Formats: sequence, structure tokens, C-alpha cells
Amino acid sequence: MQLPSNIEDLFTQTYDGFKALKLRSANEAITVENALQRAAKSYQTKITRSKKHGREFIVLLVSPSAESAYAARH
Repeated sequence: MQLPSNIEDLFTQTYDGFKALKLRSANEAITVENALQRAAKSYQTKITRSKKHGREFIVLLVSPSAESAYAARH
């Protein structure tokens, strides 16, 4: 997966009120997670399963203050 110079440019969707990136493979999710760690960005990863879409990895870009709010809701 080719990553842009600004990692936040990948997050074009929303999920639970956060900027989100939906991926199909674990390897792509790990690549994005590693890039977010290097950029010192806060994130959460959620794995969803459905008959229609199969397994999806959803990486949420969260701010440090929103992190506790997300944890409280889930």
C-alpha cells in the first residue's frame, strides 16, 4: 500500500463520528497503524464482520481527548 506524505489524507470516511479508513487486509491495517505510530497520531482499530462485506479493518483517527470518550461508549 502506497502511503501519502500526510497520513491523514487517507481518512476520507467517517465511523462513529471519527475520521476513518476501511481496509480489507490485516497487512494493510498494520502498515497504516505503523505509519500513524511514527507520526505520533492517536488511533483505534476496529474489526468488523458481515456476510456482505466479509472482514473489514476500520482505523479511526482520534484525538487524545476523544480517545477516552470513544472508550466510554464501547
